[in-house]
Amino acid sequence: VLSEDGKTSNIYTLKVTVSAQFSDIKESDWYYANVMRAVELGILSGYTDGTFRPMNNITRRDFAIMLAQALGNSNDNDGTAVSRFPDVADDDYGVVSINYLYDNEITVGDEKGNFNPDANITRQEAAIFLAKAFEATGTTSETFTDDAKIASWAKSFVYAAKAAGLMNGDANGAFRPNDKLTRAEAASVMVNAVDK
Repeated sequence: VLSEDGKTSNIYTLKVTVSAQFSDIKESDWYYANVMRAVELGILSGYTDGTFRPMNNITRRDFAIMLAQALGNSNDNDGTAVSRFPDVADDDYGVVSINYLYDNEITVGDEKGNFNPDANITRQEAAIFLAKAFEATGTTSETFTDDAKIASWAKSFVYAAKAAGLMNGDANGAFRPNDKLTRAEAASVMVNAVDK
């Protein structure tokens, strides 16, 4: 630090300790860096009580919002949004992002034309969204140990997401296609996608 008159200077050493942003996440958790990066990118945030709830599941609506934001699209609704799905209201807090994914052919409705916004997204459904959003078209000869459990309609997307480094299996080499995606996993796949 230099004094105003420019004649005296003092050198100080500052020691900064970065505290954990969330009370339920430790630096030793496998997802810590990905959660913090996802928060930094504005893709995910914590709860008002200071928790992140990393093992909570993600709804299809919230995943759509995260994915649209990862692609640079704002979820702000100016009141003019018209939902593309009968089960998503025009004033739904995720309608802008859900419409964005629909308009960009990242998602379509189910056999009844519904989006099912409140349903928890499965890992294989997330793989489809990610592969389409980031135009992952590759494949790999390395199959997951539970390959037979991956639905035929999702298999090519699952392996495209794997080949692109967007999603991985667990420590045992299983993909767990029907497991619900957790917030920690969602943060990780979003960071994988954005930082790839």
